[in-house]
Amino acid sequence: MSGESERWIGHLDMDAFFASVEQLDEPAYRGKPVIVGGLGPRGVVATASYEARVYGVHSAMPMALAHQRCPDGVFLPGRFERYREVSERVRAIILRATPVIETISLDEAFFDLSHHGDAVEVAAREIQRSVESETGLTCSVGLAPNRFLAKLASELDKPRGFRVIGPAAVRQTLDPLPVGKLWGVGEVTERRLRGLGLLRVTDLRQADVEFLVREFGSYGERLFELAHGRDDTPIAGEAESRSISRETTYGVDLISPDEIQEEIARMARLVAGSLIEESLLCRTVRIKIRYPDFRTVTRQVRLGVAVDAESVIEAVAVHLLRHRVNLDDRGVRLIGVGVGGLVGTSARQLPLF
Repeated sequence: MSGESERWIGHLDMDAFFASVEQLDEPAYRGKPVIVGGLGPRGVVATASYEARVYGVHSAMPMALAHQRCPDGVFLPGRFERYREVSERVRAIILRATPVIETISLDEAFFDLSHHGDAVEVAAREIQRSVESETGLTCSVGLAPNRFLAKLASELDKPRGFRVIGPAAVRQTLDPLPVGKLWGVGEVTERRLRGLGLLRVTDLRQADVEFLVREFGSYGERLFELAHGRDDTPIAGEAESRSISRETTYGVDLISPDEIQEEIARMARLVAGSLIEESLLCRTVRIKIRYPDFRTVTRQVRLGVAVDAESVIEAVAVHLLRHRVNLDDRGVRLIGVGVGGLVGTSARQLPLF
């Protein structure tokens, strides 16, 4: 590694976190396909062990489909208090190496190791080694000059991977990858890119940026920057970065206002459920709408008190949709609901009515 002036961002991603914790705590589950998530008729897979992934089971899949693909799997509800306990131990390990950390979720975090200079790779490997030795769980770590490349690096060699993408290796790493590997490119965007003949990152890198902006709006410029490995997003402070959100990109645009409202309400209930599971309250509720032309709007409101009530979060999200978003016959391609300003339940205020 070279000098101290270079920026080095790490990304740590626990391997099949929820399922791995269950296998750690219950030896009888080890080597078996373990699937954690909602067990009800509308349940969704939160995490599948690597043994379960052989059967085609993956996160965000309907639990009913997971049962069809892996009927002999071990299906378990989440134990979020236990997962949070392990997550805090992992966070404490990272904090020994750097005070600059951004926790994305219970199993994922970015951190800045720039101050380690020539010893940056040693520091990153020590974090990975300490996580395994102190928690009994494995993680994958990526190290690169920015967040996008660090996250990509951690994904390329999972599980138990360690990948460094230095400045000189950016192009040779990115160029052969399918465009779907770029941050934020979902199935629908990938199909559209492929329809334009942009199959791999090298194709996107060589595309004309004005053409991409015409096709994708401001997101086209973002795609162009990512294809060149450029991302200047800072590591946010813990308090400001903490948020919970759910969003879906639809294969067919939603046209009906009633259907769009129902999706907003459904996601608001999911987000509220996550708050309760993690013993958190929110002070901000926001919604996100993306139209078929890729124009995206977000609307949010700050609440007078911190809440986790499903009815309140749903009502606020629906209000934002009805009164602050323009819906017409164009429909929408993406819907999201998120909450921010998160605090522990000790900050709960009593309702006035």
